[in-house]
Amino acid sequence: MRRVAGGSPLSSRRPSASRAEQRGGAGGHPAAGRGQRCGEGAGGVAAHCPLPPGPPKRFPVAAVDAILKAVLEGCLRERRYEPGLCREMAATVSEVIKARVKDLVLPRYKIVVVTHIGQLNGQGMQIGSRCLWDPATDTFSSYVFKNSSLFALANVYAVYFE
Repeated sequence: MRRVAGGSPLSSRRPSASRAEQRGGAGGHPAAGRGQRCGEGAGGVAAHCPLPPGPPKRFPVAAVDAILKAVLEGCLRERRYEPGLCREMAATVSEVIKARVKDLVLPRYKIVVVTHIGQLNGQGMQIGSRCLWDPATDTFSSYVFKNSSLFALANVYAVYFE
């Protein structure tokens, strides 16, 4: 037994192998049958477990575009710009969009929704965003809504999580 800072005793031996590992039948993993578990290399060192090469299907940008259009037009069509109300509406619209996109059941995609609502007064505005992602698997969708009083911009970022 050895002691770690804090005084708790720890055993220096490795825990015993499971029954499946003792029989050499740990499943279809490349380390199966060699006494290694997924995440362990030789000597208990962390090793890479192979993952599928990417998403089974591409993110449906057209379907998300339709969701953005329906939600923004449905929620904001008759609204007038009021600062307090628009702040709350931006959060509400973002949550509604996120829930509708998650209903598409896209496994392993992380969804980020950002919504801006502002007064339409003849002014100009530029909104930018920067992301670090893989262009082969990650994507985004965007929609701009305007009525006589306000504008709204909704962006959905879909980042594939490996």
